[in-house]
Amino acid sequence: MGWRGYADHQRKAVFFWSQKAACTTLWRVLADNMAEPPAQKKYFHQTSQPLADLRPLIDRDGYAAVIVVRHPTIRAISAYFNKFCVYQGRPLSTRRQLEPFARDLHDAYVARTGAYPDANTMSFEDFLTEIEALFADRPGPDVPVNGHWDTQIPPTLARDRSFRYDHVVHVERLETEMAALGRTLGLRYTPQVENRTPVAESDAHDGYLGRVAAQEVSGYAFGYANFLSEETIARIARLYDVDFATFAYRPDPRLRGGPLGPPALSDALRARVGGIFARAR
Repeated sequence: MGWRGYADHQRKAVFFWSQKAACTTLWRVLADNMAEPPAQKKYFHQTSQPLADLRPLIDRDGYAAVIVVRHPTIRAISAYFNKFCVYQGRPLSTRRQLEPFARDLHDAYVARTGAYPDANTMSFEDFLTEIEALFADRPGPDVPVNGHWDTQIPPTLARDRSFRYDHVVHVERLETEMAALGRTLGLRYTPQVENRTPVAESDAHDGYLGRVAAQEVSGYAFGYANFLSEETIARIARLYDVDFATFAYRPDPRLRGGPLGPPALSDALRARVGGIFARAR
């Protein structure tokens, strides 16, 4: 996650990532540029270091700080999809089918609600409630929780005016920005779709699924929009406020320029539209 990073001493760069934000792609790019690529992607987990330990490389030694980020609302929904609804194409119906860290969140939900423990019944709204509880129970502001649903950067980092990222790669513009990063840092990059969350590309269910039990979600042709409501957007905005503020995302991904919205206006078109309105006045 953005709380930890991998130091590339050859390129004098520190790479930060978060789960559910193209981390697999970043690890592949790093591995493809190593003389002896690691056999498993967990190598980057095992050799990563906490941000505090990496700050001297950035602040004192001039290493570039690089981070890959994703729209926080889409990332939160993706985490719910992948860890509680469908994993590797298989519907998740029971607690036993969940990964260990997802079971921990499921168990907290069961303890809170009294739900049947063996059935995977946590809805997306319940999921957000458990994340809220996790964040509220942090022993300290810089103590991480599980990286799949933690913020993309430590909350205190946003208030640290002495730190900034030299390169921010947005998942929504991954190919363009990763290619540009590669040219800057001397990284070979070949675009490749990896570990993408499977969602309905067409004929998606027309309705809200945020209160549907996780084990039933796979029965619908679902997409990200099925989990958006004024309430869920507002809750995600509060939970991930540090990410929205730091990386200039707006909470509703359906707005212009967002991952579910119409394309952003180009600078040229924006100037033309502004000129039209100016003449009209």
